[in-house]
Amino acid sequence: MKKDTKEKVTVESRISRFLTENPDYMLSLRSDVVNVSKLAMLILKENADLNPISVRAALNRFKRKGNGETGKIKADDLLKKSKISLQDKICVVTSKTPLTMKYISATYLQDNIVYIVDEMKTKIPEASQNIIIEADVSMIHILSSKEIERTHGFVMRITNKLFARGVNILQLISCSNETIIILNKKDSTLAYEILTMA
Repeated sequence: MKKDTKEKVTVESRISRFLTENPDYMLSLRSDVVNVSKLAMLILKENADLNPISVRAALNRFKRKGNGETGKIKADDLLKKSKISLQDKICVVTSKTPLTMKYISATYLQDNIVYIVDEMKTKIPEASQNIIIEADVSMIHILSSKEIERTHGFVMRITNKLFARGVNILQLISCSNETIIILNKKDSTLAYEILTMA
C-alpha cells in the first residue's frame, strides 16, 4: 500500500471516529451549516499530527457521502405531499402521576408523563410540585402517507431544516405516519413556513 493511501485511510478513519463521537458535527456537516475550516481546526486540536489540508479534504468528502442529496430529495418530496398544520393555544403538562384529561399526545417516560394539550378543549390543571406547565408553545402536526415507512431520514431532514434556520425544537414525537413538533410560539410561524416551502 502506498504511503499516500495509508495516510488517507488514517485521516478518513480518525475523522470518521470523531464525527461518530460528535453526531451534531456530522449533522451540521451534512446539512452544510458548518464552517469546514473551523471544524478542521477543532479536529486538529485532538489530532495534531494530521495534515490540515488532508483533514479539510476528508471533511468535504464526508459532506458529500451517504444518502446526500438523494435522501434529502426523497424526504423533501414526502414533506411536500404531507398535510402540515400549525396550532397555537397548546401547552405541555408534565406530571409525576397520570392525569384525567383530554390530550393530543401522552408520552410515558421513566419518571414522568408528558401531555400535549389543546388549551381550548381541556381544562389545564394547576401547576404544583408534581405538575409542570409549559405555556406559550405551538404545535406543528405533520400527517404523511405510509410512504414515510420507506423514506429514510425524514425526521432528520425536518430537524436539520429547522436547525439550519435557528429554530429550537422543544419536543418531537414521531409515530407511524404522524410527526408532532412542539416549539416556542415565537418560532412557530417561521417553522411552519420552512416546512411548507420544502
